[in-house]
Amino acid sequence: MITPHISFPWKTFLLRVVFPTLLTIILFTSVFLYVIIPTIRNNGIERKKEMIKELTTTAWNVIAKYHNDELKGILTREQAQKEVIEQIKNMHYGQQSKDYFWINDMTPRMIIHPYRNDLYGKDLSNYTDLDGKKVFIEIVKVVAKSGSGFVTYKWQENDNSSLIIPKISYVKAFAPWGWVIGTGIYIEDIETEITQLIKNGVAAAIAICTFNFLILIWIISGSYLKHKKEREAALELENIKSSLALSEKMASLGTLSAMVAHEINNPLSGILSYAKLSSRYLQKENRTDATIDIVNNNLSIIASEAKRCGEIVKNLLLFAKQSQGNVSKVHLNDIIILSTKVIDHSAKMKELELLAELDSGDDTIFCDPGTIQQILVSLIVNAMESSTQGNRIIVRTDYTIAESIQILVIDHGHGIAESDLPFIFDPFFSTKDSNSSLGLGLSAVYGIVHQHSGTIQVESQLGVGTTFTIILPREYNENPHK
Repeated sequence: MITPHISFPWKTFLLRVVFPTLLTIILFTSVFLYVIIPTIRNNGIERKKEMIKELTTTAWNVIAKYHNDELKGILTREQAQKEVIEQIKNMHYGQQSKDYFWINDMTPRMIIHPYRNDLYGKDLSNYTDLDGKKVFIEIVKVVAKSGSGFVTYKWQENDNSSLIIPKISYVKAFAPWGWVIGTGIYIEDIETEITQLIKNGVAAAIAICTFNFLILIWIISGSYLKHKKEREAALELENIKSSLALSEKMASLGTLSAMVAHEINNPLSGILSYAKLSSRYLQKENRTDATIDIVNNNLSIIASEAKRCGEIVKNLLLFAKQSQGNVSKVHLNDIIILSTKVIDHSAKMKELELLAELDSGDDTIFCDPGTIQQILVSLIVNAMESSTQGNRIIVRTDYTIAESIQILVIDHGHGIAESDLPFIFDPFFSTKDSNSSLGLGLSAVYGIVHQHSGTIQVESQLGVGTTFTIILPREYNENPHK
């Protein structure tokens, strides 16, 4: 149970909840930046390269179709090549239909280019881009080696001759005619598309991280509010327990006060009776020696009863003195003897025999003597209330174990029903029919024993009696879960 003075366990919460969540967010962000984004970039480039490869193959198939017509004699080579040039010249694709195909031969010489009429029929062996790269020589080398492949260079952006930017093209040779057909895509366009994909991915990652962060805040807030409510509930429970403890103390005080009043009232009544009787004898005019003897005897009885009142008060003062709530090293036998003296006369008034069968071994123990007296008196009073005239109540000790002591409170009274035994230590549970008990006595006994890190057990049988067995460690270690 959370006690009111314990603050929110931030260290444990940070290690078990906050740190793993933040670590997950950091790992996710790192994986996204260093794995996912490069993968998106590479896949984007590869996808575009695959696209221009397929487009070039499609255009190559157009050339192959007309070449087939040539082979069949449907068209001459010149006619077939003219038809191909017209079709390729008009083949465009892309968002603005500005992306195109071109054809050059292995010389290399330009056959067709939709945006560079100035290169038609010219030898391109010495044509270089801004970086000095001989573009068409590289194209011829690639197709001469593998029949097709990718070439990177710088070229004008479609029909905009003033903007020269990097480009990647796929070229494929058509060997029967000695031609090379190709198409390409500008790297800037690839980067733009990939950047947009990355932006979308980053936006999704930010949304996921934000969602996780909000969940973390919600968990922290919920846990703190739950802890706060638990603390408030624990504080309220502590207040209730304090009130119940006070009620039980008042009830115990009332029971003890009634016993004390009864015990003191008996000798005081005797003192008053013998004092009045002696006064009457002394008022007689003809006082004889026998009268004097009677008065002297009455005075002896008065002195004896007054002494008994003094013993009762002395025992009560000793009882109060040991109820200071301080843990110290004490002799358990002394506590038991004092506790039995306090209520011995009440036991005799009920014609019960209260016996203390104390072990002669080492009876030292570190404890709160006041609370130990409280549980002894409470158990003895319970035994007295369940016993009938002539029965015996025994307080027995066993000190044979070095680490602990054992106390048994035995009566031969009415006993407790087996169905009631599991509940006798519950607050407000009582086996008594009257309303004089709050049902807190045994609950308080259990709490005190538990506070001393001890155990209490009960064995009972209806019509036979009850035995309470308390085992307490000799060294006091306050139970943290009391």
